[in-house]
Amino acid sequence: MSWIDEYVKAGKALDVTVTLSERLAPWPGQEVWEFSPLLRMDKGDVCNVSMYRVSCHAGTHVDSPWHFGMSPQTLESIPLDQMITPARVVDLTHVASAITKADLVGKIEGARAVLCKTTNSGTLESGAPFNTEFVYIAEDAATYLVDCGVRTVGVDYLSVEGFHAPEPVTHRALLGNDVFIVEGLDLSKAAPGEYLFVVLPLKVEGADGSPARAVLLS
Repeated sequence: MSWIDEYVKAGKALDVTVTLSERLAPWPGQEVWEFSPLLRMDKGDVCNVSMYRVSCHAGTHVDSPWHFGMSPQTLESIPLDQMITPARVVDLTHVASAITKADLVGKIEGARAVLCKTTNSGTLESGAPFNTEFVYIAEDAATYLVDCGVRTVGVDYLSVEGFHAPEPVTHRALLGNDVFIVEGLDLSKAAPGEYLFVVLPLKVEGADGSPARAVLLS
């Protein structure tokens, strides 16, 4: 039995990815979801082959700095040590709107990656419509994450930015300092604490983002 088999059997591996499907709440204006057959064995084809079409920022996904023009760095050049990294899940379920610096002080120091667990977790696949009032990261919290040396930040809705933000200040604060952003996690079953975080997007040349599979190993 391999070490990963032992992890899974012992319940030490937790999938924190939402499932891409038509049930998933999309960002307004990005409602495209198409999963269609190209080949089907029940139609006489030799195998089953499908095609899907979806936004690069659907479900559990990552942002490259080029997403908001903070640098020319596109998806394929994101370093592996930002995608496979020690991480800290921080319980922020008390936050009603914006995560501020005051919510993070004393909780994130020394962490290389911070995953923000809020009341958003578990809602993307609930069948509920898109929630424009989701919990997000305020600019002062983003700046504090950078000041603390955090290199990867994860949130449990479709953006680190508030839906009503007039400017993408949180994205700029993070991406402009080479902080890797993971959005759309499901941390509802993740206890606060230390983990190994593995998030692997498709390696697409020139991409501003990509859906990804994300796992916590304890």
